[in-house]
Amino acid sequence: MLSRSAALESGRQAVKTAIAGAISLAVTDLFHLPEGYWAAISALIVMQSNVGATLNASRTRLAGTAIGAVVGGIFVAIFGMNMLGFALAVAIAFFVCDLLHQSDSQRLATVTVAIIMLVAHTSSAWVVALHRFSEVALGILVALLVSLTLWPNHARRTVRQGLCDALLKLGALYRAVMHSYRASESASLEGLKSDVSLALRKNRDLLQFALQEAYGPLKERETLALLAQQVERVYRAVETLDFAARGNSTDTYYHNFQAGLDQLENGVSAALGNLSKSIAAGKLDPDWPDLPAIIASLDEQAAEARKVGATMPYPLDEILRFYFLLLTSRNLIGELELMRSFGASHLQRQKN
Repeated sequence: MLSRSAALESGRQAVKTAIAGAISLAVTDLFHLPEGYWAAISALIVMQSNVGATLNASRTRLAGTAIGAVVGGIFVAIFGMNMLGFALAVAIAFFVCDLLHQSDSQRLATVTVAIIMLVAHTSSAWVVALHRFSEVALGILVALLVSLTLWPNHARRTVRQGLCDALLKLGALYRAVMHSYRASESASLEGLKSDVSLALRKNRDLLQFALQEAYGPLKERETLALLAQQVERVYRAVETLDFAARGNSTDTYYHNFQAGLDQLENGVSAALGNLSKSIAAGKLDPDWPDLPAIIASLDEQAAEARKVGATMPYPLDEILRFYFLLLTSRNLIGELELMRSFGASHLQRQKN
C-alpha cells in the first residue's frame, strides 16, 4: 500500500500529466495543426516523475523526431514512398543517432521515418515532417513548462531521500552481518544486499537526472554526487566486512570481546542513522559516536589477549577471522568518518 506522501505525489503526477495533454491539444487547435494529437502524445510520454527525468525524456524524443523527420523527408523526396527507400532511411536514421551519440533516440527516429514515409498524406513530405516536428516540440515544451511550474519535483530532492533510505538499509545489513558472525550461524543476507543494491541503482539513475537539471545551486548537485559516491564506498566496506565474517560456524574466540563488539555494532549503527538524518535535514546531527575510540579500545583488548596467551587454545583460522573482522571494521569506520568529515564542510550547502 502506498504511503500518504507517495499517494499524494502520485495524484499530483496524474493531474500534471492530464493538464499537459489537455493544454497541448488546446494549443494545436489554436494554431490549426493538422494532427495535434501528436503534441498530446508527446506531452504524455515525456512527463516524468521529476524535472530531470522529464528533461532527459524530452531531449531524447526531440532529437529522435528531428533526425527522423530530416531523414524521412530527404528519402521521400529522392525515392518516393517505396520499400527500398524506406528500409534505407530507417537504417540511416538509426546510424545518424549513433553518430550524434543519441542512441536512446534511435527508436523514435525510425518511428518518425515510418510515419513520414508510409502514412498517406495530402501535403508534401517536407510539410509533413515540419508538422510532425512542430507538434512533438510543442508537446514537449508544454510538458516541461507544466513540470517546472506545477508542483515541481526536482530530482535532487529525490536523490537526497534516496541516499537517506540507502543508509538506513545499510544499517540493517550491517547489523545482520554482525549478528551472523556473533551468533555463529549462517544467516541469509542476500535479501538485504539486494535491497541495498536496488536503492543504490535507483540513486545512480536519479543522480543523472539531477545533474541534467541545469539550474538551482551547482554546489548542491556536486555535493549530492560526492555523497552518493561515498555511500557506495560504505556499502563496499560492509560487503568486505561480510566476507571477513564468513566461515565462523564454530568460532568462539570473539566471546572474549563481547562488550567491545556490542559497543562497535551500536556505534556503527548509530553513525549510519546519524548520516541519514543529517542528509535529510541538510545539516549535521550532533549525536555522533566516537568510532575511533571504540575500535582503538577493541584493538587494545586484542593486543592484551595476545600478550597473556589467550589465543593459544583457539584454531589459527578462528583467530585470523577475528582480526580480519577488526581490520575491515576499521576500514568501515574510516569511510564513515570520511563521510562525516565531508558533511561538515559541504552538507549545509545541500539544503534548499
